[in-house]
Order: sequence, then structure tokens, then C-alpha cells
Amino acid sequence: MRISLRSLATSCVATALMSGTGFAADELIISTATPPQHIQTTTMVDFANALMERSNGTLKATVFDSSQLYNARDVGKGVARGDVGMATVPSPYLSRVEANINVLDLPILKGMSVQDRSEMLDGQVGTILSDLLSEKMGVVVPGHWPLLGRVYYWSTTKPLTNFDEFVGMQVRIPGGAGPAAVVEGMGGIPVVMPGSDMPLALQQGTIDATMASIESIVQQKLTDVGIRYGFWDQGVVGFLIPIVSTKYWDSLTEAEQTLFTEVWNDNVVEQRIANIAADGEMRAILADLGVTISDADHDAATAIRAQMMPQQQVVIEKYSIDPELVELAAAAAQ
Repeated sequence: MRISLRSLATSCVATALMSGTGFAADELIISTATPPQHIQTTTMVDFANALMERSNGTLKATVFDSSQLYNARDVGKGVARGDVGMATVPSPYLSRVEANINVLDLPILKGMSVQDRSEMLDGQVGTILSDLLSEKMGVVVPGHWPLLGRVYYWSTTKPLTNFDEFVGMQVRIPGGAGPAAVVEGMGGIPVVMPGSDMPLALQQGTIDATMASIESIVQQKLTDVGIRYGFWDQGVVGFLIPIVSTKYWDSLTEAEQTLFTEVWNDNVVEQRIANIAADGEMRAILADLGVTISDADHDAATAIRAQMMPQQQVVIEKYSIDPELVELAAAAAQ
């Protein structure tokens, strides 16, 4: 059997990493769970290239994609232990570690634009959440949060054009208290399920609909399992939280840390612009494949938001979300 040199090299590096063998202090190992073409991976590749270029090669970085090192659920632990240098993790996964992150998915933000949410996270809300997470995990959050994208609802058989159609629907969610509260507030039944199980569940009718980014629908070719309708409810917008191991961060000089953050934040600005543009491009791709996507209007989203307040209060109390954070988020949503 022939084994490519690239595959062999990747295997050797991964083995060394997982066994605790160290890298040079300036070698940043980045792990992603997504394939090379996914925006989560391209974000890290662009950053790695920019970091090496702007440091004149002093700060080297290598990206391992497609869960070669860690899957999305476990990579945070790997970074915290120092087994890997950096990763970006979808916020719902880390809400299990720091419950205050659930504030980002509360119904109070329904109707808030992607740009306004980004600005909120670049301000006091993002600073508080990053500091809480850093303290809880023992990691460094080096800067702003990249945009993962708007989270739509997708169905195989039922046209989704308004909120009334969600009553009684079994809706798959990836997890998180906020998304569950939103689905319940619309009259649906949230079903927590990993993305890997979702295509078969849709085919078999175990679930009626699923929450997912538009990128996931296109790249996983979920039109092949029957996705025909999409709905943007003016609700959840996904973000990625960047985390860096303290082991790597402490190996940098103060000037290198400053450069690292500058390069990262510059990269995030470009990444968000590219993500918004990609959303429009993928809508066109799905339209060509026969998928109809509807958007809730602002007034309908505002009305359903008021209806969801009882579920929101239950989430706030259950997870002891900081009242100051809720007030800050509510103020940003006005």
C-alpha cells in the first residue's frame, strides 16, 4: 500500500502532539474539525499565513483540519491542556463550560442584525464573556470572535414561511439552552442531536426540521437527503470563540502577543465580510437546487420575541446568567 509523504508527515506530527512531545515555542499548532473548504478552516489558514508574514517568519503556524487532531467537542480540552496551540470553537460547545455564553442565543436578540451582533461582541459583552471563559478554562481568548453565520431552519417536506408552521414540529438543535428556548417559544419541540446523525434522522422522519448554517447544507449536500425549504427567523447567529493555550501564549514576548492579537483581529474583520458574502452566494446555489428560503420580517420576529420571554426567563434562572450581561445584550438589541 502506498502512503504519501504528506500523509506520513501529518500522522507523525499528530502522534507527537497527542503523546505530549513539544514543539518549538514559536510553532503554533492549530486544530479545526472542519474540512479544508469550510470557513472555520479557511479562517485559520488565512490567519496562519498572515501571522507568519507579518512576523517575518518568526511566528510559524500549521493548521490541521478535518478533526485530524481533535473533534469540535474535545478540542477545547486539548487547548486547555496545551496539547494543541489554538482552535476556534462554536459558542454552543463552550456554553457548557461557561453558562453565561447562553446569553448570545436568548430570544431577546431576535431581529438583531449580524453586524450589530458583531459590534456587541467586539464591545463589553464580548470582553466579559472572553474573560469569564479564559478564567474558567485556563486559556487565552486573543481577540474578536469570527462569524460562523446565520443559523437557519431547514425542512424536507413542510414549507417554512412563518412562525405558525413550527407548532408541534420536532426540530433538531445542536445543543444550548438558548436554541432550545427559541424552538419551544415558537411551539416546536427541540431535539438535541449531533450533526452527524441529522441527515439520516431527516430521511427517516425522526425529526421534521433542523437548525443548521447554510454552509453546512451546501457542503454536506443535504439536498441529497431531501432538504427543500429554509427559513431565517431573524434569530440565532453563530460565532466562533478563539482560544489559545497559555503554554503557547506564555512562550511569546509581549510584543509578539500584541502582534498576534492585531493580526487576529484584522483577520476577523475580513472573515466576517467574506462570511456575509458567502451567505448570499450559497442562497443562490440552493435556489438552483430547488430549495426555497423564506425570511421572517422584522415585525413578525419582534412579535414572536415577546412571546418567548417566559422561556427566556426560565433559561436565565436555570443557568444563572449574569443579569448585567442580559441587560447589556438587551440594550445592544434595541
